[in-house]
Amino acid sequence: MAPRYCHAFQSGACRKGDECSFDHATDPDASTKMCMHAARGDECRMRTCPYSHTPQNGEIQSNATDARSNGTSRPANTEAQFKEWRYAVPPKERITTARPPVGATKVKFCKVALELIGGDIGTMQEVVTLLASEGGCLRVKEIGEQRFDKLNATITNKNVVSSLILAPRLMTVYNILYGESGQRAVSLFAAMAKHIQGLPLTKTEDPNAAEMSTADTLDTVLAAFHKLVEVNTESQVHGGLKAVVESFRQIFAIQLPPTAAFAFKPASKHLRRLEQRFGLGQAIPEAKDHAKVTNERAVFELARERPGELSEDGIRHDNDHVDIRQISILPTLQEIQSARNEYLPLADPREWHLGGLEGLLDRHFRLSREDTVGQLRDAAKFELERLHDPNGQIKKRQGARTFVYRNVAVATLAFDPHDGMEFVLGFDQPREVQGLSASKRRAWWEDSKRLEMEALLCLLSSGGSAAFFVVSPPPSMKPRKDVVTRNIIQPLQKQYDLWTLPDRAFVVAKPVNQADIHLLLDQLLGRYPDQLSLVEFPGVLLPAFKPTLKAMQTMSDTLDVPFADILAPVATAANPSREVDIGPPANAAKPGFQYDLSTVTDHGTKLYLKPAQDVDTMSIELTSMSELDYGQAQAVVSSLSRALALIQGPPGTGKSYTGVQLIMILLANKKAGDLGPIICVCYTNHALDQGLERLVDEGVQKIVRIGGHSKSQRLADVNLRTIAQKLLLTKTERDDRKRLTSEVEKESSEINRLLAQMRELRSEASVAAYLESYYPEVHTQLFGSVDEDGFETVNYHSGGALERWLNVPWGFGRPRPIEDLYDMHIAYLTGQERSMLCTAWVDDMRENLQDRLRTALESYNKLKEQLDSIRTEMDLRVLSQANIIGITTSGLARSLDLIRRTNAKVLVCEEAGEVLESHLLTALLPSVEHAILIGDHQQLRPHIQNYSLSCESKDGAQYALDVSLFERLVQPQDVLAQALPFCTLSVQRRMHPAISKLIRFTLYPQLQDAPSLDRPPVVGMRHRLFWMHHEHEESESVDPAVTASHTNDYEVEMVAALVKHLVHQGEYAAEDIAVITPYLGQLRKVRSKLSSTFNIVLNERDVDDLQKDGNDEQAADDSTAARPQVARGNLLQAIRLATVDNFQEEEAKVIVVSLVRSNAKCNPGFLKTSNRINVLLSRAKDGMYIIGDANTMQQVPMWSEVIRMLEQDGCLGTALELCCPRHEDRPMSVDKPEDFIRLSPEAGCDLPCQDQLNCGHSCVAKCHSALLHDAVFCMKSSRLDVFTCVRSPVVRIVMNSARRWWPPMTSS
Repeated sequence: MAPRYCHAFQSGACRKGDECSFDHATDPDASTKMCMHAARGDECRMRTCPYSHTPQNGEIQSNATDARSNGTSRPANTEAQFKEWRYAVPPKERITTARPPVGATKVKFCKVALELIGGDIGTMQEVVTLLASEGGCLRVKEIGEQRFDKLNATITNKNVVSSLILAPRLMTVYNILYGESGQRAVSLFAAMAKHIQGLPLTKTEDPNAAEMSTADTLDTVLAAFHKLVEVNTESQVHGGLKAVVESFRQIFAIQLPPTAAFAFKPASKHLRRLEQRFGLGQAIPEAKDHAKVTNERAVFELARERPGELSEDGIRHDNDHVDIRQISILPTLQEIQSARNEYLPLADPREWHLGGLEGLLDRHFRLSREDTVGQLRDAAKFELERLHDPNGQIKKRQGARTFVYRNVAVATLAFDPHDGMEFVLGFDQPREVQGLSASKRRAWWEDSKRLEMEALLCLLSSGGSAAFFVVSPPPSMKPRKDVVTRNIIQPLQKQYDLWTLPDRAFVVAKPVNQADIHLLLDQLLGRYPDQLSLVEFPGVLLPAFKPTLKAMQTMSDTLDVPFADILAPVATAANPSREVDIGPPANAAKPGFQYDLSTVTDHGTKLYLKPAQDVDTMSIELTSMSELDYGQAQAVVSSLSRALALIQGPPGTGKSYTGVQLIMILLANKKAGDLGPIICVCYTNHALDQGLERLVDEGVQKIVRIGGHSKSQRLADVNLRTIAQKLLLTKTERDDRKRLTSEVEKESSEINRLLAQMRELRSEASVAAYLESYYPEVHTQLFGSVDEDGFETVNYHSGGALERWLNVPWGFGRPRPIEDLYDMHIAYLTGQERSMLCTAWVDDMRENLQDRLRTALESYNKLKEQLDSIRTEMDLRVLSQANIIGITTSGLARSLDLIRRTNAKVLVCEEAGEVLESHLLTALLPSVEHAILIGDHQQLRPHIQNYSLSCESKDGAQYALDVSLFERLVQPQDVLAQALPFCTLSVQRRMHPAISKLIRFTLYPQLQDAPSLDRPPVVGMRHRLFWMHHEHEESESVDPAVTASHTNDYEVEMVAALVKHLVHQGEYAAEDIAVITPYLGQLRKVRSKLSSTFNIVLNERDVDDLQKDGNDEQAADDSTAARPQVARGNLLQAIRLATVDNFQEEEAKVIVVSLVRSNAKCNPGFLKTSNRINVLLSRAKDGMYIIGDANTMQQVPMWSEVIRMLEQDGCLGTALELCCPRHEDRPMSVDKPEDFIRLSPEAGCDLPCQDQLNCGHSCVAKCHSALLHDAVFCMKSSRLDVFTCVRSPVVRIVMNSARRWWPPMTSS
């Protein structure tokens, strides 16, 4: 967490000392930050203030006001106006005597409120807060009885509606307008509809122009109507309100000229959302009747399963619902135990149980949940069955990798206002660490990457329960104090860890569901002594999938998704073979609007684009006036002219560059088009950082990067958290934070008090207090000092009254029912009956405490949400001033509520071909009017966990979860969809023509090579492109520590020898050489082989995959972030190593490919799909060397064509041909690893070196590269560190404190 420096401490003025909540340390960046007094427009009174007093150009404003107030405080006239206005809102004590405003007073009240709302943010918040007070609600109710447009305009102001802190207050206002059973709302909006129906829609003097006053009124009224329906759930089934919607629909039934119709588009958008809410205009997808076809094949359609109550066999379990909004994200116990398969919708929309957009969201929710949660469910079921039958036959489980910890016990728990409820779970140390020292245990746990922060866990009990947890993050560096005692709270992580004890390990975790807290409390208190197991799902993080699934549930409720008719058509098109006609975005459809393209033209030459202009003609003109080639110019022009634009970028064609140029144009026209911030979304953090850095290079200001996983130092200062810390709270926010913090602390104290009582449930004091409150007579009988005859009792025995009462003979016979025992004198009960009654008391106490604890936790959670909303409000103020908002697809789902409130109208998505459709659907915010998807459906598809849902799988093709939205729109596979028009970039600037030929003749017939692709030959090799065929068979991994993966030992040795040969040429800089392979197992072996000689650089996704795959201590050390520099020696280089699936956005001068698969069945494995082959063949710039069995790959059509071309060009054989740069005529063919040592031991050939040393003497070594030649010391000119061997003269070179012999010593 970034330090929060004390502002007063910087100038020596802080008087709080240790009580100060900010850090007392010198702020190194003080001179670059704005003084908080100057930011508010106040005079800074500090004598030696180190902060800046001048706003820096391009910075996001850090004051509490928005951009319109230009950083000044509330003007004096606004202050006076607000004070006068608030007098019209009666305080609570005067509500009954306050006179209602009438006539002009009521009009003025609404008018001034609207003016104040348009001022600074602080005033806006105070106005809405007053309207939501008791007196304000009285005024709203009075005004709502009549039609007042100014009130609607006030409560639909975009800043008011987007504010999170005002959301509960605004809901109060709308609830008042809704009235009793919605009658006030029906009367109000019905009157408004009737009034608007009588207003002119066009100007009398110009029938083509809209009457703007009517358009604005209609927009305001419908916005208020939609918001009212949104916050009142029961309104969506209100027949009267549905009739009002029909009245508004009649207004839009009138045909208007295009110019006038544009002015009513905002209002029509609100009406469309209302129609979706009330279910108007929805339809089940049905294919239109087709002409009868002769000779049609017979078809037998199997009956398909349905979800929930629609299933013929009944519901599967308690989490099987027709409506996805009712489905719990994580599996329930019944779902884990269920023997039936889950309902999974097919790709064909005709098979869905719901139609249109609702069916599309239903499909992707269920399939995405199965892809992630399904593997957790199956793993939990396997372990639960083992707990129920520990002596049963153990079956081999297929699916996701898990770690299971046995003999689990709940050790303790803690609750504090910041972290909430945390539990300590103890379990037996794994076998791997038993017998090790504490230091070695710690090293093992840290290297294994197990039970790290946010790891997902499932606690299972033999009694039949399942609870999910996430591992708690480490405590903050700054200690926290108890709110009551003010003592420092010792975090649980300081008391319990994984390695201190030799036989037990402990992990601190939080329950995902609040309901599981009580289950854990019962386990802690020993109520249910069940056997427990803890299952860890390595690499599965709840934030990676839960936000997306929750977002789709929310979207299914609102159905507010742009381009719904294109994304989810409900009927076949009249001409299915024709591409969909996509109109311009709403902002560009404005009469007279045109794009200014001078941002990308040479020397800023003026060039304008009107959306109606011919794309081809405009593309030619833009090409001649800019650095864009024709394909890029066409992509830019068509994307600006279409509301939903698709750009296909084959390998090396500059799709990222094209995206940057598009964003530059959109930013230049931001004000004219009223675009707001542009959302730039990518699938990976790496791609997002690269894209934002390109924009920084172009001089773009006000970029905000959301998310804490950025590796870019250049973007550190534009991270949302960093910027938001500079903001100052408004008065309303300060008051709310103070109040909420106090209430949170009070609830926390109450929760801790209840937890303390639960720990002491069976104590005599707890039982006595309970009996005194609920059974005073029993309390007197048990704890009183006078018996029923009035005699004082004297006790001569040790122990408390309760213990003595229970310590009597057990008794004989059957005990009486517990109901009867409550009415009997406790002295006449047997020992067994007393035990029963005491247990009943304790159970009653427990239930009572749990009910109170549940209420307290609910209150705490609501308060925390409100407290968090203040921070979100500050984030929103930052984003409202941004030009660019950069975020990943999963990050967008996590911050969906925040991002939606920015009202962003433009979305640009890179890597769209790699993004799951569910992720892209959640990125399509309701406010988006212009979406640009950039990707390539012929490269890698989205990555999914469950292969049986993939279109590569025989069974998975019917689900096709890994088909991206980009691919589905370009190549629709169902009868209801039409293809969308898209542009393809056509000039590649990466690969040498000999390499690009492989994908041009197989996938991209229009692909052209740029004129500047005169790449140098690969030093040390005869060919720049070669396939070395072999028939050494693969081996399948049998290591139980990792999942099954294929390897090929021969290829490992050949790859290592070839890489060393290339590196020792001395011509390639760090990371110019990359090794790629389809399998993690092979990657692991190649890395192990090369790591003793080279620095290995893995990208983050491969590091994650290796760690997820099994114990892999070395993976984290090989990540790019861990190795910023190469430092192993002059002859050593950094070698990039990656799997094909994680190398799509990368390139290198020389690529070495290990295909791995070689088997008698000719099974090519992963490399049977053209998408993956495409990526593999298109990464190299100068040269590529493929090592693999051509016979195995020959069965794949694309491989067959590639092999034919390579054979034709003489680039396929059973041996690699090396080339000595100094003796080019010397033939050298290698087909075994040892051939490199025999033929080219020093990266040259086996002839003597003919060059002279720097001193002028002859070199006595074998032919070697210039790099090695420069490292040789002359024996004649220097005796330093040189001696003569009896067999041959040897020069000893010392590098990195390691002795190297040169030339290498050979045995005689």
